[in-house]
Amino acid sequence: MPVIALLLAATVAALVFARLGVPGGLVVGAMVGAAGYSLLRGGAPALLPGPVRTAALIVLGASIGATVTRDTIVELRGVLLPAVLAAFLIILAGVAIAYLLRSLGLAPEGAVLATSPGALTSVVATAAERGTGATEVALFHTVRVVLVMLSLPALLALLPET
Repeated sequence: MPVIALLLAATVAALVFARLGVPGGLVVGAMVGAAGYSLLRGGAPALLPGPVRTAALIVLGASIGATVTRDTIVELRGVLLPAVLAAFLIILAGVAIAYLLRSLGLAPEGAVLATSPGALTSVVATAAERGTGATEVALFHTVRVVLVMLSLPALLALLPET
């Protein structure tokens, strides 16, 4: 019964966050709903059974992979070099930030995943699968996504497309 209540709380919060237009609303809302349920239970974690977690990660991977089409592959050829260069620089920046946080004693659990580039869902799923700081990683990426969305209008005004 606790698993059903946990999933219900996560689902309701996910749908509310998505309806409100919160960036990453389904994932962030589900985390908030599940955390709220866990805290209402006295703070004891309400863990999902292994097969449920495995199924959720498989569905997440399938939903991301299913968006790839032949047209996507063709379009990607033209941007492959800049994408690889940008990814390398962003990864390097993430590693540097993780190192800086560690040297300052501010690094959260899962610091490398928390400061790495990537979609909120896939990075948090990786942290959860590895059992390393999924909550911290989710918080870092949620803050990043919200700040990007809030600063985007100003950035677009400063850097007009060519």
